[in-house]
Amino acid sequence: MKQALRILVVIFSITLLSATAYAASHLERLVDAGWLSQHKNVTVVDVRDGGAYAKGHIPGAINIPVNDLQSKPDAILLPVRQLEKILGEKGLDIHSEVVLYGAGREIAYLEYWMLDYMGMDRLHVLDGGIEQWKGELSAAETKLASSVFKAKPRPNLYASTSDVKNALRKPHIILLDVRTTGEYKGTDVRSLRGGHIPGATNIDFEENYQDGSTKLKSMDELAKLYGRLDKKKEVIVYCQTGTRAANTFFVLKALGFPKVRNYDASWIEWGSNSSLPADDVSYLNFVSVMKAIKKLEKEVQVQKHQ
Repeated sequence: MKQALRILVVIFSITLLSATAYAASHLERLVDAGWLSQHKNVTVVDVRDGGAYAKGHIPGAINIPVNDLQSKPDAILLPVRQLEKILGEKGLDIHSEVVLYGAGREIAYLEYWMLDYMGMDRLHVLDGGIEQWKGELSAAETKLASSVFKAKPRPNLYASTSDVKNALRKPHIILLDVRTTGEYKGTDVRSLRGGHIPGATNIDFEENYQDGSTKLKSMDELAKLYGRLDKKKEVIVYCQTGTRAANTFFVLKALGFPKVRNYDASWIEWGSNSSLPADDVSYLNFVSVMKAIKKLEKEVQVQKHQ
């Protein structure tokens, strides 16, 4: 009996240490300019488009636009083989240590999720992005020698429409809608339908940030924000296209949630498929949309003749 008890204590201790280490490793993935200045051997990646990169970027940064890693026009993550080719040509391999940054609040976290899905472990995000960079900017393009990127995909980080459909009303799975309250309640329609996936909880991803800033709140504040979610359960996050959800994916990982997936197609696919269930349903007013388009066209024509 004592021997069995000792074994249980050891197993519990190992599990607790592993969970603590896991959470700590994700906390270290949010870095600032001071950290970057002390780690010269990392590869800095600007995830903005080529035009923004050319106007000015952190010196030494290479450019891997997040949009280049998605299919058009549905913004779905490209197949693994295509991603391997793109990342290898940019000079990355699965063991590269990378710091990602962008502009605004979410695109660097989207690329973080993509590279995490591809099997990369040594990933960081520059907190606050280019807006928080106080150093000089460079217009000189940096290119690395091509490499071989051999992915080790993590399907447990990715959710398809089929996965979400199978998760409906499963008590051990939390569906987390990170869109605005208006989108969630169906008053702001951005697909064929407005509303949300049945049973989903709504926590706007904007609440992850300090007021008026591109920097995340402290981990204590974020822990309070997500305190009502059960860490023992799996969480599937979604938004409109999986972009805002990628930020909350990062935050939940940093807070120690062990099972988090990003629904890549998100509401743009779910809301456009009338065979899929939804709550607080409303529908896109095509008449209003056409009027708005015609009004915009007239304004463009007027500007052309001025």
